[in-house]
Amino acid sequence: MSEIEHRAEKDGDKIKIFLEGKLNMKVSSKVRKVLHHHLGENPSEMIVDLAKVTFIDSSGVAILIEALRLQMKAKRNLRLENPTEQVRYTLKITQLSKVFGIEDLQEETS
Repeated sequence: MSEIEHRAEKDGDKIKIFLEGKLNMKVSSKVRKVLHHHLGENPSEMIVDLAKVTFIDSSGVAILIEALRLQMKAKRNLRLENPTEQVRYTLKITQLSKVFGIEDLQEETS
């Protein structure tokens, strides 16, 4: 799958974004637009579900960091959920697992 799919679910002032596919340079601008669109709705919390993300590269990580910074600047939360093994490993080696609040990463990817 060269394209990435997404869907969003709202629950009050929270929003959950489900991504599916490879989060790489080919699709990073699309994912950035999706996240910025939903960040523009000022959710108190944005959750990005990565259960179906089979690959993430540095451009994908950069987009998630950018979204986190925007949420933090607005004093709101961004959280990642259900990272796949490859995503988990990438977050661990970039030392971003704690930044994104994924506590179980350290043990699972050891």
